[in-house]
Amino acid sequence: MRAPVLVVLIALLLSSCAPASGPATTQPSAASQTIAATAAPEPAVTISLWDGQSGVLGDRLRELITKFNSTHKIQVTETFQGTYDQLYQKVVSAIQANTVPDLAQVSGPPQTAAYWKANVLTPVQQFVDSPDGFTAEQLKDFVPALLDENTFSVTGKKTLVSWPFSKSVALLYYNPDILQKAGVSVPKTWDELRSALKTVKAKTDATPFAWTPDVYYFFLPYLWSQGGDVLSSDYSKATFNTPEGVAALQYQADLVLTDKTAQVTSGFDWQNPFAQGKVAFAVSTSVSRPFIEQAMPKDQTFKVGMAPLPAGPKGPSTDLFGNNLVIFNKVAADHQRAAWIFMKWLTDVDQTVAWSLASGYMPLRVSAQNAPAFKAEADKDPRLLVALAALKDAHGIPGAADWQKIQPVMGDMVTSVVTGKATAKDAIGTAEKKVNDILAGY
Repeated sequence: MRAPVLVVLIALLLSSCAPASGPATTQPSAASQTIAATAAPEPAVTISLWDGQSGVLGDRLRELITKFNSTHKIQVTETFQGTYDQLYQKVVSAIQANTVPDLAQVSGPPQTAAYWKANVLTPVQQFVDSPDGFTAEQLKDFVPALLDENTFSVTGKKTLVSWPFSKSVALLYYNPDILQKAGVSVPKTWDELRSALKTVKAKTDATPFAWTPDVYYFFLPYLWSQGGDVLSSDYSKATFNTPEGVAALQYQADLVLTDKTAQVTSGFDWQNPFAQGKVAFAVSTSVSRPFIEQAMPKDQTFKVGMAPLPAGPKGPSTDLFGNNLVIFNKVAADHQRAAWIFMKWLTDVDQTVAWSLASGYMPLRVSAQNAPAFKAEADKDPRLLVALAALKDAHGIPGAADWQKIQPVMGDMVTSVVTGKATAKDAIGTAEKKVNDILAGY
């Protein structure tokens, strides 16, 4: 889901107004509890949205925008800017040229943190607390983990800086036919997964496991499930060079090099073999299912299995993926307000349900899970509830502005171990030094 970004943060670091820390639990402010009953008339302005939603997801997003434009004075123009990383790079260039859009997608907390450090964002909290926003009771309808991911500490106060939109989590995918043939159950722990892969190898001709190594799969979930973490709470130093971190690396190396049950792939190359019924297990985000199903041969379809990632001693953990939305402070005030009205509309129950069912992303509101349209689909296909159930164990990607530089280092660390180029201990030590150098500004 994420590829290394070209290092362009230097151009962004124009201000010392950085968040003191990353995502934290949202506490509605007093203002949000005393919102005026009536908002001002909606501004009749045209606003620009830059996004990274391609293919069928881009089509569905444009359908939503058309629906909004048909019922509002505000008109939204959408521009696809490529992948999330390409979008990020174009926003950086627009910041330098003072030609930013009114609002844009961001792929997660690190990009939000970078924009915030550059002093180019208007915090969403400003609008949440306004007559156009929410009461404290209304805000409780949003899944807490999704608001947490968009919350930063600003001058010591927990503040919503960005707003959730398209959210997913990492899950374990499996082929139930292969599991039945091997006589194994869906694994619930990391030890059970390793054992299941060995059994699949011994009893079938399928590839037990295929995945593209990355810091997000499995390193972070394994580390979290052991009670570890990747960075300190203030994002000042690396904290992953621990027994838990070494174990997270060694686990992957054992699957590939010792057990020979895992096949290393590139990008989404695992999807076609999995769709063809040749792979027992894979790991990806909850949005991958429609892509897998689309790649299935018409005469060899099977019901794709989905389960939470395995648990460790501290329970299950998973990554929170997907994109959020930000408003830029360099545009006119009425455009900022219009951007918020559109963003808020996108997360109304009707829209978040429609977007979830069309895209595979999760509905953002608790009440949406009981909305007739969503409930009808979930009753027919309980797999829709797997990702929602995993939300309680979801961790946001570290909201450090330097994560854009750190993530490739961590990815290289994992790759070096699973390809046998370095031991887990050596690789994690090397990565720790590089990450601490980045955080220290070297």
